[in-house]
Amino acid sequence: MRRRFLVLPLCWLALTAPGGSRALAQGGADMLVSTASEWGGQGGAYTCQQWRAYVTKLYRVADPKGRGYFGAKDFERIKMASSVFAQASFDFFDQSGKGRVTQKEFIEAESPFFALFDKKKNCHVTMEDIRQATAAKPATPAEDKGGRGPGGFGSRNR
Repeated sequence: MRRRFLVLPLCWLALTAPGGSRALAQGGADMLVSTASEWGGQGGAYTCQQWRAYVTKLYRVADPKGRGYFGAKDFERIKMASSVFAQASFDFFDQSGKGRVTQKEFIEAESPFFALFDKKKNCHVTMEDIRQATAAKPATPAEDKGGRGPGGFGSRNR
């Protein structure tokens, strides 16, 4: 689960917080969609092929000498080059904890965009798929009245 959502931590918070579907509709998904045109959307759809081409290009920014890996300092170049990765954490990609990320680890890390919007798991997301995923869900009675959510905390993310 960690691999899916740490790239954009604010989206993860919107998804997991009490009343998360409402928070998602109000802004979490907007962040993913607003940066998606940087890497895809040609032909009216966002595809895994577009995403992989984009992250492959960014990998080369961090590993210009072709060493086969990059470190945390190199990762800062990716963050500066891409609004998609501006809030990303190096630790998300460094799953082994060795202080370096291989090309395979970087390119194969699941995109939060596809984790959220590709419900059919076909690597093809349209604007209709995005609309369906962000459609406002009716609030539960507990959310409407500020009731307590999981863990006994009140729903304050309105």
